[in-house]
Amino acid sequence: MFGLLSLIQPFPEKTLLDGSAQPCADVKETTSGVPGVHVYAFNATKIPAIRKSLFVLDTLEWENGDPDAMRAASREYDRLLSLVRKARTLGYATSNGNGDFEITVTQTDSVLVFGEAKWPGEPFYYSSKVVGAMGQEEVRVVLLMCNQQLL
Repeated sequence: MFGLLSLIQPFPEKTLLDGSAQPCADVKETTSGVPGVHVYAFNATKIPAIRKSLFVLDTLEWENGDPDAMRAASREYDRLLSLVRKARTLGYATSNGNGDFEITVTQTDSVLVFGEAKWPGEPFYYSSKVVGAMGQEEVRVVLLMCNQQLL
């Protein structure tokens, strides 16, 4: 019996989210990532309001310049950031000068990784991705900071 137990590898208690915030390929002028992105990791099952807000932003048709849709998207984005800042995180980081970040989280089936950045005079960006972090020592996360820009 002891021999059988010694063959079973225990799961690591923590998982490293090794990530990078990257611009879109069509706007990439350099090979470096996006610095200064605030990156949050959440237990995806415990933040339904954040997931709903992300869904609302994904369904609004603001890209074609409709003023009402753009105002609605701006309001929803402000609501999303308020929810993000109030929610309990598994971890937080800010991307470095190369756009890289690392967050160590407890083992969780689904982790929502959310990144946001705002620069004066520029569009503000957000990106999110759900990854599994159970039974793994390290998970690679790439946040594309271009596909959800609000102008």
